Amino acid sequence: MSPSSSDPRETARKLHATALQRISRTGQNVIAESIGLSAPTVSRFVAEPEGLERACRVLAAAGLKVVPVNYQCFSADKVKILLDLARDHLNSLQRIDQLEVVDDE
Repeated sequence: MSPSSSDPRETARKLHATALQRISRTGQNVIAESIGLSAPTVSRFVAEPEGLERACRVLAAAGLKVVPVNYQCFSADKVKILLDLARDHLNSLQRIDQLEVVDDE
């Protein structure tokens, strides 16, 4: 297992907690209406261990996670490259005026 990966059971537990918070914030009635189900059907899915909790375990076991729609995901390699570039640039600075933005207009 890589250092950035964790136990699927722990991942599923965190995912389930996050999903419950988001569902609570959004509202089961709103969710039900948006997907064409009754509110009691959504409520049962969320409350029963065979519903949301099991879905979270399946996603975690498959190596997946869920993030808000406005988030963007980047590979660890790409983030490492960007951090290395930023670090190299900041380490090359010798004076504070090198941080000034020069307007080319």
